[in-house]
Amino acid sequence: MITVPPIVNLGRDTAKRRAAREALAHTLWNRNGSRRLPSEAELAAAMGACDPRDVWWVCEMASPGPVYLLPTREWVSSLRALLRSLGATRVLEVAAGDGFLSRCVRAGRPRYEVIASDDGSWAKPARRMSAQDREEFRAVDVPGLRPGREVVVMPAKRAVETHRPDVVLVSWAPPGPLVEQMIRAKVRHVIEVGVDGDVCGDPARTWKYNKELLDGPIESRAFCRLDGRATGERRTRVTTYYGRAHGEYFCER
Repeated sequence: MITVPPIVNLGRDTAKRRAAREALAHTLWNRNGSRRLPSEAELAAAMGACDPRDVWWVCEMASPGPVYLLPTREWVSSLRALLRSLGATRVLEVAAGDGFLSRCVRAGRPRYEVIASDDGSWAKPARRMSAQDREEFRAVDVPGLRPGREVVVMPAKRAVETHRPDVVLVSWAPPGPLVEQMIRAKVRHVIEVGVDGDVCGDPARTWKYNKELLDGPIESRAFCRLDGRATGERRTRVTTYYGRAHGEYFCER
């Protein structure tokens, strides 16, 4: 059963807003709480019917746990094409949360192995909230982000050492040096899926590494929780870094 708590500090609520939030929740999750992979048109319609503030609320506060990137069938196809173009043999997703993105990639029966890992630190809601968030939403039953059933629970650096991937996938990295640590690990490529600004990871640390800023469907067709009504330019940005095991690895001093 999916539940979305009443909004807090997001303006006057209405029956129309509540219905739109419920419809978006059932676009993102099945009734048993498992994630769904909607089509681009289905997700765009559900987001477009919502108040932009409510898109964030559903993605943050729905009972199954927070979601950040909102994959669609079309976007996952673009990601699979990118992985094929990189000659992936073993892909490791770190900070994978519920492991949904890896599960979607794996469902395409690729000729490479796909492993999801997460350190489990955000299972407790307070660990992913700022002091301001904890104060503002103290009356809300904020969900944690529990690792999925198929997710290997271990720190990212140990997951790289254990599974020896050639490609590391990081989607909406938590604040801090995680992406840089992955670039400096013995991997050929690191794919970072994030957004403009300082929302994810630590751009001040990663700009100096050799990389390719991607465009095309992998970026233009991506949805995330910041896209509001899903109109205009999307917020997602996708970058491929050359990891330390690649011949074009380079770090500016």
